[in-house]
Amino acid sequence: MLDVSQGDESLRAHNLHEENSKTVTVYSRHKPGCANKGNPYWRRCRCTKYLYIYKNGASRQISARTRSWEKAEQKAQKIRESFELVKQSPRELRSQPPAQTGVEIRHAAEDFLKEIARLNREEATRKKYKLTLDRLSNWCAAQTPPVFLLAELDVPTLRRWILSWTGAPTTRHNQHQRLIAFFYFCLGQGWIKENPAKKIKNVPADQDETLPFTREQFEALLEATFYYDGRGSERNGATTNSRRARAYLKLLRWSGLRAGDAACLPKSKLRDDDSLFLYQAKVKGKSSAPVYVLLPPDVADELRDVPPNSVTHPDYFFWSGRSKRKSEVSSWERVFGKVVRKAQEKFPKLFIDAGGQAKPAHLHMLRDTFAVEYLLAGMPLEEVSRLLGHSSVVITQKHYAPWVLQRQQRLAASQRAAWAAMGMRAAPMSKESDQRPAPKRTALGHPS
Repeated sequence: MLDVSQGDESLRAHNLHEENSKTVTVYSRHKPGCANKGNPYWRRCRCTKYLYIYKNGASRQISARTRSWEKAEQKAQKIRESFELVKQSPRELRSQPPAQTGVEIRHAAEDFLKEIARLNREEATRKKYKLTLDRLSNWCAAQTPPVFLLAELDVPTLRRWILSWTGAPTTRHNQHQRLIAFFYFCLGQGWIKENPAKKIKNVPADQDETLPFTREQFEALLEATFYYDGRGSERNGATTNSRRARAYLKLLRWSGLRAGDAACLPKSKLRDDDSLFLYQAKVKGKSSAPVYVLLPPDVADELRDVPPNSVTHPDYFFWSGRSKRKSEVSSWERVFGKVVRKAQEKFPKLFIDAGGQAKPAHLHMLRDTFAVEYLLAGMPLEEVSRLLGHSSVVITQKHYAPWVLQRQQRLAASQRAAWAAMGMRAAPMSKESDQRPAPKRTALGHPS
């Protein structure tokens, strides 16, 4: 944190181990009462602007004698240009290390985020990367002396920041992974010589148990859509909101789409043969091939007939075409919350445990239901992975391994029954293989 009270000594110890590195950075030395004193890169306040100058292993700070960031940047640029006037021989240029030690952290972060946007990463993904890099920049600026350059982010310095993290193991694990990706980008640009985040062991992420809905629970959720939109206790599934909610839940259950993909699904992806285009898969040595999932005929027909609301775009089943994907998902999460509460009221045994606590119920469980039902029905893991759009079958194995094991247990039980019919004696099933009994799969009939 930089302010007037720190004086010129605040950055005196700021230096690099590498020689022949030069940089000039503008920063604000905020007054004690400035609302932005925690951010030395804040440009729009009227606090005095300073120049941090680093050259050949020595650093100093001078006043830019202005409160304007633009004027201070002009002075900084003149100093940078004066550095370039020093001619170097070809031998000196060849002897310099390949890494550019004068690259600032904030400039590297800006370039990395531009690269993430160029690769068409999801908006939510881009925001997570930006949040992580903003936290890194703010922490570096708050150090004494502040850390401006990538070359200063060595393993010990980065470890100090990582040790300050709080939150769940999965949150810290994911932030560390984003940090590794950032430094790999910097490494590829020649700005650093090694990836410091990779040299620090990451905490393991918590592995949440995959909890699909049972068939009874899913039927109960569909039944709850006949009630959630009404104020009374009468069953009425003809309202626009009721029909849209029912079609959306069926689409998630039978397509395996993520909540955002289903919410923003174009009508053009549903074909006349009731198949739904998912994505274009890459095949090594061949052209890419489309991947389709087949919807049950009644689900496809219900999707085609889903009524629009006042803002639905004619080219989409549910989406307005204007709102952000995250906002659309949030809207459906609120709708699903209402449906779940009505289901808890109508079918408490299915959604309330013995201790009176609500059982897990969220939108992503419909995608899990799609995957688990196919695995239990005998579909190979590789094919389920393809339908889910996972980049590797290892990801599918990670999330659904217990259900693949359960399928194998059922096959083993069938074999033992066949051996008994043949008059063969089989060894009893081990306790380890009998730990996860198959869930009940009886269908729930609709009340009349």
